[in-house]
Amino acid sequence: MEKLTRLTTEQRDNLTAYLDGELDDDGTRQIETVLAHSTVARNDVEVLAKTYELLDLLPRPKASGEFTEKTVQTAKLGEVRLDPRQTVWYRHGQRILRWASWALLLFVASCVGFAVARYQIPRQQDVLLDNFEVIQKLDDYEKAGSFEFLDALSHDSGLLKRMGGGRATP
Repeated sequence: MEKLTRLTTEQRDNLTAYLDGELDDDGTRQIETVLAHSTVARNDVEVLAKTYELLDLLPRPKASGEFTEKTVQTAKLGEVRLDPRQTVWYRHGQRILRWASWALLLFVASCVGFAVARYQIPRQQDVLLDNFEVIQKLDDYEKAGSFEFLDALSHDSGLLKRMGGGRATP
């Protein structure tokens, strides 16, 4: 008794390619093996072959010129690329870039303003540090008296001897 073997889904999908002679060697061998052993599979192939023969007998409709023209225009439209500047993501990207540019400009301006305020405008502490040596010897300078006296002393070395005989005043 013959075993009833049906075509698998994959073999049934390849059946059209088999009938047209477009199936590869391995697929052709598989289908021929099933057809040799199963009358049900042979019957399916015969029904499909007859269906194709009947389809060939049907009259072929002619496409109108308008249909052809519209089809060609549609195909051309598919080939035309859209301008990327017209897309939504491009406009959002431009907006984000604009905001980021303003934020960067504000940040740079803030950094420049801080640097100018920090390093160019003198502060009380900087003035004190610049005059640190003078401040250290301030007590000695106050004992010396006025600036005019120190200036005269620097220009005339004999002044100290005439004033007190060379002894220092406490």
